[in-house]
Amino acid sequence: MDIGSMNVLGLGSGMDLQGLIDKLINVDKKPILMQQMKKVQYESYYQAFDSLESYMSKLMSGTNSMLTDLTLQKAAVSDDSLADVTVNGSPDSAVHNITVSELAKGETWISTTGESSKTNNIISSSSGSFVYKIGSKEYTIELDNNTLSSAPTTLSEFVNAINENGSGLQASTVYDGSGYVVVLKTPEGTTNNLTIVQNDTNLTFGNSGAPNEASSDAELTIDGVSVTSHYNTLDNSIDGLKIELKDKGSFSISVNVDYAALSDDMQKIVDDYNNMMKYISKNSNYDHEKNLADAFFGNATIQSVRSKLDNIFLTKFGDSQSSISYISDLGIDIDKEGKMSFDSSKFMQAVESSFDDVKKMLSETKTGAGDGFLNVLHDSLYNMTKTNGDIELEKSYLQTRTDNIQSQIDTMNKQLEVERTTLTMTFAQMDEYMGMLKSQSDYMTQVFDSMNGKK
Repeated sequence: MDIGSMNVLGLGSGMDLQGLIDKLINVDKKPILMQQMKKVQYESYYQAFDSLESYMSKLMSGTNSMLTDLTLQKAAVSDDSLADVTVNGSPDSAVHNITVSELAKGETWISTTGESSKTNNIISSSSGSFVYKIGSKEYTIELDNNTLSSAPTTLSEFVNAINENGSGLQASTVYDGSGYVVVLKTPEGTTNNLTIVQNDTNLTFGNSGAPNEASSDAELTIDGVSVTSHYNTLDNSIDGLKIELKDKGSFSISVNVDYAALSDDMQKIVDDYNNMMKYISKNSNYDHEKNLADAFFGNATIQSVRSKLDNIFLTKFGDSQSSISYISDLGIDIDKEGKMSFDSSKFMQAVESSFDDVKKMLSETKTGAGDGFLNVLHDSLYNMTKTNGDIELEKSYLQTRTDNIQSQIDTMNKQLEVERTTLTMTFAQMDEYMGMLKSQSDYMTQVFDSMNGKK
């Protein structure tokens, strides 16, 4: 029969057949509801491990920051009127005593005659050149008194041309009360002296062919060692430091690691670790009333994570001669509940008195292979969270379980639809048959009533 043409079941029988079908389907739906609950549970487990991975990544980031700060030095100068210092490499922690007896300076050449105006023409012929050397490198300025030419002719144009040709020679004009004289200054140091090769201007420089002020090199001592520099900027005198000399005199430069920054780094590591362990504990319970286990309850992966971390915290680092070997030597303790505490004053005492040993313990042992506490902790966390690591494998397992359950739910839903169709067809046939019986019964009743004289 064509059940598609039947809009309402029960017309024939007068029974709520559709409601009966719904009740039967709902009974068979219970296994699907149970599977859906399982799916929700596995999805929550997956999310828990995904969040744990985020906690681990944050802890890894903290170890990286501290490893970086272990190599970053800071430098300070005792008298900043004499010098400035910046760190441009990896200097050793030390105090350097410096005495500057001479600063590097360039030559000064002054024109012997002045011009009444800066717009005066400075060449007598129609054209020419001003050729000069700074050290051994030669530079040329073309001169031309043709007003349509771009070559300089006036005093101002000449000065500007020198300043713009990249030789390092500085030109300026000074009014001496009667006219404008030109002052030429070479870059600092004796290797940058000026040699005038050709001068087709009407200006004469210097004092009988010599500079008005001679150049000099910087002369100083660093920790008793005599040093000469053509420049007041010292880039290589002390490894990892750039020193800008500003005046003569004695001063000291102290170089050390920013211990306060390291203490902050360690506090962050402790806080991140505690937050991670708190999250693990929060998701490790079992509800006996509901018979439900949290994601980490009795989980082998979580047990492995805790065991690996416990082993790291109990391991001895540094070489056999080191006074700092365990994290407890740095003011870190772990109580019975697994909560970590940090004594910053003990940490500061350790780094200030035995920084080299602290650095070995945290970043490398006697092998020098980057296998200190921070490296081992970082690598262990990385191995757990990388592709095919413990956490990722657990997530993959949970995702597979979730997908399989969804596949089962889809199959069971299809089976329910088949069951609903079958029940509808069966009940429709029954309804039709009962409708026919009812019609026949009504007809027979009418016949008997007629025979008995009933109207």
